[in-house]
Amino acid sequence: MNKHDPKVNPEHGDFPENGIAKMYSSSKLFGKSNSVVINHHGVCYTLRITQLGKLILTK
Repeated sequence: MNKHDPKVNPEHGDFPENGIAKMYSSSKLFGKSNSVVINHHGVCYTLRITQLGKLILTK
């Protein structure tokens, strides 16, 4: 998925209800933090940015 894909409109962040995921900028999602907690069906997951700039999701 990229900004040149005609099904993706990163300016709006919302996509048609046809199974295409929403897109979020990591800078907006993380802000000044290097991690966020995602609650999925009552289970918390941590998404963090590593020192090398990669994303790691842990339970």
